[in-house]
Amino acid sequence: MTARRFVFKLHRYTGLFVGLLLVLSGLSGSVLVFRDEIEVFAHPELLVSAAQGERVAVDEMLQTVQRAYPEDRPFAIRMPRTPQQTYLVKMNTAHDLFVYVDPYSGRILGAHQQADSVTGWISLLHTELLSGEAGETMLGIGGLLLIGLCVTGLVLWWPRNGKISQGFKIQWYARWKRLNFDLHRVSGLYLTLFLLITAFTGVTLVFNKTVTGLIDAVTASPPRATPPLSTPPRAGTPARSLDALLHQADRVLPAATTWIGLPQASQAPVVVRKKLPQESHPNGRNFVYLDQYTGQVIQVEHGLTAPLGTRISNALYPIHIGAIAGTPTRVLQIAVGLAPTLLFVTGFMMWKSRKKGKPLHSPRRAH
Repeated sequence: MTARRFVFKLHRYTGLFVGLLLVLSGLSGSVLVFRDEIEVFAHPELLVSAAQGERVAVDEMLQTVQRAYPEDRPFAIRMPRTPQQTYLVKMNTAHDLFVYVDPYSGRILGAHQQADSVTGWISLLHTELLSGEAGETMLGIGGLLLIGLCVTGLVLWWPRNGKISQGFKIQWYARWKRLNFDLHRVSGLYLTLFLLITAFTGVTLVFNKTVTGLIDAVTASPPRATPPLSTPPRAGTPARSLDALLHQADRVLPAATTWIGLPQASQAPVVVRKKLPQESHPNGRNFVYLDQYTGQVIQVEHGLTAPLGTRISNALYPIHIGAIAGTPTRVLQIAVGLAPTLLFVTGFMMWKSRKKGKPLHSPRRAH
């Protein structure tokens, strides 16, 4: 068996093996590109407020939620980013209960578990195949196999007669088998770079600790700082007001607050996440850590001035979701998400044709 024949078989059977997984991942990812807009369209009663009057204090809003769900505990708050957007309080339940609150009246608008909304269910499908850590690992392996498919596809695309221009042409008026072959070959070529980027960034999100460690090592960046702790309080010492802590965080880092991480342990800090205008990450990569009892700022992480390794790692998620240049790259990411479906269908048809003993070309000229 020649080397090219081996690469061909490797490409074919890897694609057949992992193809449906990549189709699911790609299609679900395409939907999630405009997740926020879809959620507002589907559930305006939860996500859009009338924006009348003054906003209630964050502490007051949180107390309302805690009274409504006394058996649960909030662990994060998404802050409104527009006058009409509502508060989202994530509760510390096994199924991610999301509670929506009107920022002006303080009234609870509704609640649901993540999997109960269409986009929430699709998000769980995209990130973990609805199977927790096992599904997440499967997707990471699928991403690695997609990288392999891109590499072997490039090898097979290269014309052996040296006429590279032939590899860019689609014979639109040829018989369907020839057209199917050209669609697979040429579209695969044009999409390879984007698929490689998407697969690589997806793999880094799944195997985050391993990849960030490698990035730090390659860039000679210092290891990530350990999250600081709050000062052990005296017995009966209450936590500081969240509104006071937010004011303190704004003084240290004037930027839009996107999320608040609430302490789940007695010595855990309050974490205020912020987004600067020049950042492409939708939530920002700036964090202010505050002592939950004294209100003292105990650590600040600036995403734009972080070590090189951290900045590279911070860029991976925005690249993966197509957020680096606004709407154009988001639309491009939708196309990239549809690519596995096109390549799997055309590749499957080529395999089926060969299996019937009616190959498009002789094995000698495959790809």
